[in-house]
Amino acid sequence: MYRENRLKARLKQGYKCLGCWLWLGSADAAEILALSGFDVLLMDHEHGPGNFKSAIDIMRASAVGDATLVMRVESDDAAFLKRALDSGVEGVMVPGIETVDQALDVVNACRYPPLGRRGAAFSATRASDYGLQGPHYAATAADNLMLIAQIESATAVENVEEIAAVDGIDMLFIGPTDLSGSVEKLLQFDDPEVSELIEKAERGIKQSGKALGGIVLGTENIVSKFERGYDLIVAGGDVVFLREGAKALRTQIPSE
Repeated sequence: MYRENRLKARLKQGYKCLGCWLWLGSADAAEILALSGFDVLLMDHEHGPGNFKSAIDIMRASAVGDATLVMRVESDDAAFLKRALDSGVEGVMVPGIETVDQALDVVNACRYPPLGRRGAAFSATRASDYGLQGPHYAATAADNLMLIAQIESATAVENVEEIAAVDGIDMLFIGPTDLSGSVEKLLQFDDPEVSELIEKAERGIKQSGKALGGIVLGTENIVSKFERGYDLIVAGGDVVFLREGAKALRTQIPSE
């Protein structure tokens, strides 16, 4: 079902948006979370087990709500991006963006000629309602797509302002775990070097005028994170809610 990208519209109107991860590849879980009022459901195809068939099932299930469906793709591979877009996702998050050239390549892979080099099959793909909205989709897909570049290395932070300046990149999303790992301090978020990298990335993205996305760390509060200038926070997800709910219940039962 091709429709206006509600996440892009809400961000343009100045709203703060909340999302959650979909790791399980479960349409049932996606349907429940879509009904729960999130602005974004983010399918993880970088670390998760999903495939395009499960992704389409999830898109259909999540259509019961207003959440924008974004796929974190496995890499910046142009062929994978093409298949993801043709499947009908409303946004893509691309991990490991480190340079301007890489960002430009991703944008080009997501846009039809003459704006880019995306292969055209909108006469039949699900993204264009199987061709029923082919011409309209072809004319509007570039502007309607939510394209998110993930900043998750020290190199990316050094280039963050230049990456943010690339036309077609709508949001830069800080990935603090891999960012800390890139300086060999995995998960050491209170380390001064890691903290400074995160803060430098935040400053560069906010100064660029592009949307800033991220996650909550440890004891961080979602509201305080929004107050720091984040436009999108992805917090929790199907695995987390299931795991933590089960753990909370188990603690109510005395151990033998």
